[in-house]
Amino acid sequence: MGSLPVGNETIPTIDISPFLAENASEQAVNEVVDSVRHACTTYGFFQLVGHGVSDEERDGILECAKRFFELPVEEKMEVQIKHSMGKSFRGYEPPGIQTHQKGLKADTKEAFIVGAEIPKDDPEAGTFSTGPNLWPKSLPSEIFRTPIMNYQATMLALVKTLLKILARGLPGDWGCSPDVLDEFAENPSMPMRLLHYAPQPVRDESQFGVGDHTDFGGITVLLQQEGTAGLEVWYPPTETWIPVPVQHGGYVINMGDMMQKWTAGYYRSARHRVISSVGDKHRYSVPFFLNGKLKLNCKTLDGSGEETVVGEHIRQRLIETMGESGKMLK
Repeated sequence: MGSLPVGNETIPTIDISPFLAENASEQAVNEVVDSVRHACTTYGFFQLVGHGVSDEERDGILECAKRFFELPVEEKMEVQIKHSMGKSFRGYEPPGIQTHQKGLKADTKEAFIVGAEIPKDDPEAGTFSTGPNLWPKSLPSEIFRTPIMNYQATMLALVKTLLKILARGLPGDWGCSPDVLDEFAENPSMPMRLLHYAPQPVRDESQFGVGDHTDFGGITVLLQQEGTAGLEVWYPPTETWIPVPVQHGGYVINMGDMMQKWTAGYYRSARHRVISSVGDKHRYSVPFFLNGKLKLNCKTLDGSGEETVVGEHIRQRLIETMGESGKMLK
């Protein structure tokens, strides 16, 4: 497994193709498991290659992001999150809404949020993170909605594979089965955010694209636009920020708070941030968040007894960071 040199520290690059191959040797599979275990217990982050997602599909979802954010403000506001059904939390999030880090100005990013497509007549529609998506009227389905939902399905399949790898990497003396994490991805909350970071005229040390934070859920799969920079990960042993460069054909994978809770801190949810660019360079990215099965009561896998209901944990974290918009989730 390779690594990207970043100063004195590296974020590992892991090729999972041996785990996906039908004829891979047990040794090759175990090497993938060991590499993912090391990355997630040490950094909480790694670069993923050998995932099987085509460049065409990856380029397509970034093009969807550009199409949306190039719409007039009035059209974007027609699908603002305040128009989503109940507490489903879908649609457009303008810049300056979310504050990840107390004491700093709100994040400069703007987002378009898509989740599992739940019909409005479903009994659960309107409950937290559950309901119909909002779609801009001026973007035809074949160039926006359809590729987005196809990509969402691809990401769900990918995180299910990652859960299998992570389960095999848990300590042997915990006695966990290879499918112990599978239920987390059954009909899950899986918000996907199309993100746009507009360039800032000057660097403001009190404002970031996304401020210092940890992710709330289980696993995040981040697609970054090539030719851009800004993501940094906090590494406690050296008390430094490690830049995470864009790798051609790769994804950035990180553990979230829910995974850290469930594994009793074994898999690490790492702090990270996005530095705003200065000049004329726009940055687009698409993070997919596997937040998990909302009603699942996760009991710490080491047997220590702590319990966390997924949906309540995620909802509270959003309320803490979303300011006025978070009130709709109470």
